[in-house]
Amino acid sequence: LEPDAAVERWPFLEPGSFRYAYFSPEGGALHCRKIASGLAKWLRANGANVYENRKVTAVASEAGHIVLASGEPMQAARIVVAAGAWVLKLFPELGGELKTYRTALAYVEPPADLKAVWEVAPVVLDVGGKTDGYMIPLTRGAGMKFGSGLHRVPTSDADWNRQPVPGEGEAIRNLFSPPIARIEEYEVTEVVTCAYTFTDDEKFLAHETGKCLIVSACSGHGYKFGAAVGRRVAAAVDDGDIAGLKRWLRAEIA
Repeated sequence: LEPDAAVERWPFLEPGSFRYAYFSPEGGALHCRKIASGLAKWLRANGANVYENRKVTAVASEAGHIVLASGEPMQAARIVVAAGAWVLKLFPELGGELKTYRTALAYVEPPADLKAVWEVAPVVLDVGGKTDGYMIPLTRGAGMKFGSGLHRVPTSDADWNRQPVPGEGEAIRNLFSPPIARIEEYEVTEVVTCAYTFTDDEKFLAHETGKCLIVSACSGHGYKFGAAVGRRVAAAVDDGDIAGLKRWLRAEIA
């Protein structure tokens, strides 16, 4: 879209601050809490046992044995670990391949006269320049979200430094001007910290040890590809083609 056409369609954009805009009718926002609760409901309805708030503190890969924080043991013929940013607490030996980072995002309330526009706006994946960030508009009753790598810092503990610091949300918000007009009118309502695990090349990783298959990294994209990865991991557990799974996760094969 030419700049004038983009501003007319999305008046939250600042005229004269960008040269062009790309729009795709495909894609949209994913809401992780809705996905997780929906998945748990589906699993229970299909006969799976779902144990909520049951922290795993140790995994004996060769024996197929796990221990919960309560001390309760569990045994399985096959264990799939998808512990996200906490995987290194269970498998610290993967620290050479995986790095954990702490970052933050800000929920905002847009100006009242622009709220209706944001309710039908697309997800903004890139605002150009050196701003490393995205915007998720008001969708399905969820708040508007600004996310960036501005405060991404490495950490050896996914639970470290999880309290937001004063001004963190405003600093994230201000990154998006330009091209977002009237940025200071977007009230920061909440700041949430997150922990992610990355590989050096930001691709996905699978590692097999004993009866345990570890699927990790995600590199900030776990929910986007969760369904596809889950199906492919399940197939690999069934047919034993872990080498093929690794190549697929690295996008080396279709």
